Amino acid sequence: MCSVFLTLPPILIPPFQRVFNVGKYRRQAAAGACAADFFDANNAAASNLRQQAASMALEDLLHWIDDFATTDGETSMRKDRIAIFDATNSTKERRDWVLKECTCNIKRAGKPTGVVFVESICDDKELLHTNLMTKVNNSPDYKGMDPEEAMADLMKRVQKYEDQYETIDDDSLSYIKIFNLSSKVLVNHIYGRMAKSIVPALMAWNIGTRPIFVCRAGQTTSEFDRLHVNSRMARSESLGSNGKAFRNALFGFMKEECLDFMRRRKEVFAPAMNTGTSISGLMNTFTKDAECKGEDWSDGDYVGTDGTTPLPFPCHIMTSTMPRARQTVNWDHYPYQVEMLSNLNPLDKGDFMGMELEEIAQRDPEWYEHLVADPFLTRFPGGECYGDLTSRLESIVVDMEQQVGPVLVVSHVSVIQALVSYFRNSKIEECTGIEIPLNTVLKFTPAKGGGWQETSHRLLPSPCPSEVNLSEVDICSSSGNSESNIYALSPEYRVEKERKSFAAKLSPPIWGDHLKIDPAFAPLRRHNSLDGRNPPKSDRQQSVI
Repeated sequence: MCSVFLTLPPILIPPFQRVFNVGKYRRQAAAGACAADFFDANNAAASNLRQQAASMALEDLLHWIDDFATTDGETSMRKDRIAIFDATNSTKERRDWVLKECTCNIKRAGKPTGVVFVESICDDKELLHTNLMTKVNNSPDYKGMDPEEAMADLMKRVQKYEDQYETIDDDSLSYIKIFNLSSKVLVNHIYGRMAKSIVPALMAWNIGTRPIFVCRAGQTTSEFDRLHVNSRMARSESLGSNGKAFRNALFGFMKEECLDFMRRRKEVFAPAMNTGTSISGLMNTFTKDAECKGEDWSDGDYVGTDGTTPLPFPCHIMTSTMPRARQTVNWDHYPYQVEMLSNLNPLDKGDFMGMELEEIAQRDPEWYEHLVADPFLTRFPGGECYGDLTSRLESIVVDMEQQVGPVLVVSHVSVIQALVSYFRNSKIEECTGIEIPLNTVLKFTPAKGGGWQETSHRLLPSPCPSEVNLSEVDICSSSGNSESNIYALSPEYRVEKERKSFAAKLSPPIWGDHLKIDPAFAPLRRHNSLDGRNPPKSDRQQSVI
């Protein structure tokens, strides 16, 4: 199966990429689902209809990618777009047609377009069965159909494709071949961003189910003293009492979640946790503790970085280099290997480092107006903007995606906003308004048919009593246990709600975990702008945003 990638944007920018699924066009042209015989190469009428659908999809694709942007009265073609031509493209004739339509010197004069074919080759029977079941359960072609009948029809369709399938063997083309969902990858004429970002992403994506947990670092100390002496927060601050309580609650939560994952992973398709012989393909050795006696852990025994201490659960842990983030996973007696990555550090405010919003507004009101107007692309003097932040998170996303076991990321509001936008597949430029509450873990699990299911887990009461109450707003379904409230929210509902909220008001980014005050009052007061710190008693009735 092949697809076409055109131009190369950052991985974390969904608005600048679009999938053009030929199957959707085919169902529209054929007025509904099509049986296996429709894909027979000897069926002339069906072949013409399939080609018509492909032509319509490719025409729309090229029209979208040629979309022109107007800036300061000048018109220029966008160069940051990627289009995915989602079709089988399983014959040399079809691929030659796609290449010609995209690169024809006459039709495409002045519109240079890069084309890369991606061929997925799979001969792993278990993996094939899982993929076929996903197709049967989620494709509109089989909606309302008996599963066994749908599988039989799909197998007939696959055979029709196999009868005319031709692998890519023209080394003058740019192509990527993926074997058994990235266990082996072959690339040809792949350079630049393709080599740096797209290939690692293709190698990372897998269909195994595994949870990814994301949370803010715990609260720090000395807020009371800082307010009274008007000092600024130091990056080297350690966890305070609230932060330590969250750290302990996080350990109990992760243990319960990860052990549950290990027990249930046998019920679903899950890639082996030990893959290959390289050190990066091996999980830590897992030793069963007293609570796990009798469990059959087929992936071995896990021990800590000291080589001897048994670990109660397997988990890949990543944090920023901020002490408070590392200390949030500093669980006594359990030497987990923790990756401390500067890529996970909060947004760099450059010359304004340590300053709060109201101070910045007073010092440089003109720049502050730019920040309010465009919080995503306004760069802090000598620092970063959110656009820069998303670029440095590409490798983090690849690392998270490629794991086959549980993942925990402990970082800060600005970073988590971008990551949440990625998992929700929402507009990245609107991530600055995503609320990331304290003492809360966001859990992302692969959903059937693609995408991620999101749940929010409040481990401790908020330090601000009026902080957003997830039990009262935006709840589509809910469940809970004795230790934490768990709320399952519809990603589509949350994305739409946040888009409406974002469009309804212009406000600076929530990079400092600022406390919500009267929107008519501006600029913000310093003591209402706390970055993960313990708020004074007089301010604890205000909401953290």
